[in-house]
Amino acid sequence: MKAKILGWTTAGVLAFSAMSAFASDSLNAKVTLRGSEVHVKLPSGFTNATLSISGPNGFYAQVFSKTGSPSIDLIRAGGTTEGQYTYEITAASSQQAVNDNPMDNGRGGVDKSAGAVGASTSGSFHASGGIISSAAMADIKEQ
Repeated sequence: MKAKILGWTTAGVLAFSAMSAFASDSLNAKVTLRGSEVHVKLPSGFTNATLSISGPNGFYAQVFSKTGSPSIDLIRAGGTTEGQYTYEITAASSQQAVNDNPMDNGRGGVDKSAGAVGASTSGSFHASGGIISSAAMADIKEQ
């Protein structure tokens, strides 16, 4: 499956942020750092994963995968500067959360929308010439 590189839209960030208060799942994704590649394997029940990596000299790469496992090759993405890189993985679980703060949208009813519960994890690693030399996992955090 070929992953598509996508950017967050303001609406998407707001929608995801609105559901973040309902998180109860942590994302125990398996992150493999090998050579120049950062590869994520999602646990069952998680979809819509976004892998973001930032690094020295303004390096930023992001990839989205609706059902598969996202990965980024640092060399292909242009991350060849030596230094510390950080990654974050966000995904939606199969668990649904109802909007606890409904509002009247002016269309004759109260918004009773639901959305998938999100979760994330992050970490960092050192790379030189696009090759990963060491890694440190950050705490898993719920979104």
